[in-house]
Amino acid sequence: MTRELNPTPTPRSASSADTPSVPATVAAALRTVVGAPPTAAEPQPLASRRHTFRFLLIVAGIAAVSLLRRGGAAFPGGAAATSRLPLYVSLLALELGLVWFVVIGLRKQGRAAIDLVGRRWRSPLDAGRDVLLAAGTVVMLRGVSLALQWMLAPAPARTAFLLPRQPAEILLWVVVSIAAGCCEEAVFRGYLQPQLWALGGSLPLAVAAQALIFGVAHLYQGWRPALVTAIYGLGFGLLAAWRRSIVPGAIAHALIDVIGGLAGR
Repeated sequence: MTRELNPTPTPRSASSADTPSVPATVAAALRTVVGAPPTAAEPQPLASRRHTFRFLLIVAGIAAVSLLRRGGAAFPGGAAATSRLPLYVSLLALELGLVWFVVIGLRKQGRAAIDLVGRRWRSPLDAGRDVLLAAGTVVMLRGVSLALQWMLAPAPARTAFLLPRQPAEILLWVVVSIAAGCCEEAVFRGYLQPQLWALGGSLPLAVAAQALIFGVAHLYQGWRPALVTAIYGLGFGLLAAWRRSIVPGAIAHALIDVIGGLAGR
């Protein structure tokens, strides 16, 4: 009785199933550069419901007063004034005041202001990724803004009273823009968005709601600019939700404000 010997296994050639596809390779490269988003986890409330309700009342009050006084000359340092500096100082105080109110609510829950920032940088690569994402966000949102301005009928300018003219105003405008980028991201994306997520249980609804509130707060500029601002808020909200950090959005926000003020002069 003869015994059949097993033939030597022939090495299997690589098939197309074993070779990564081009889209998969590109996606892997992008994940390496940009970084994969952290796993989403429903957050705990940052403050009490009463604090959030009061915050929304404050934002609504600011929007209502600004809307009633949007004539330009009614604003301190308005269009008829010789200097925008008093207006810029008022805006800076307003931004810092909102952050101060939010931090009060956080402290009552045993939290700190740094909790508004989100995920921290752990390496220079993290910093580079956020700067890269911020630059891409600026290009994308500015493109959307220009497209909407082209699609919608021209609207009368209601922000001329904000634009800097003199060198001192330009310098302070840059300071206010950086403060607005940091403070508004901390307030709307660092506090309001996760707070609405924690209270409502839905991240998509939280992102949409904070963007709507952000747009309503800018209605004094007119409904078209407020619509663009809401879209900006949606973009910043999606970016913060993906990166679990307000840092790239704050960088992009500040750059957009600086560019908008200087380009609109």
